[in-house]
Amino acid sequence: MKTLLTFSLLTILAGCKVAATAEDYRWSVKAPSQVSLVPKSKLHFTVEARTSDGRLVAEVPYMYSVEWVGVHGVRHQGWSSREEYIVVKGDPGMAFLRILVLDRYHNITEVARSTFEVTAETPPAK
Repeated sequence: MKTLLTFSLLTILAGCKVAATAEDYRWSVKAPSQVSLVPKSKLHFTVEARTSDGRLVAEVPYMYSVEWVGVHGVRHQGWSSREEYIVVKGDPGMAFLRILVLDRYHNITEVARSTFEVTAETPPAK
């Protein structure tokens, strides 16, 4: 019974990868330079993970956090090449989207960042 429990636990843990390692890829984030605080507005972004030879790799797990003005963000799970979104929060001003992965020592490290402005009104059409 103990062996079965140990095997089950190892199987579960093996499938729970929350982020790739920082050294495995070159990371970048594509996000708008401005978002609005109008109700139900969302920050949409896409994270890219590339191999050392520049090949784009999809579905690589990472974590992200948004530091809104006046609101400390929590960590969320994301996957490279997928469009992610989060509801806009906080007050007007400069905010930061931080892309996080593990380094080889299993410390959480920032590998990409996007700075954007949160405005109180609807941004002009582009």
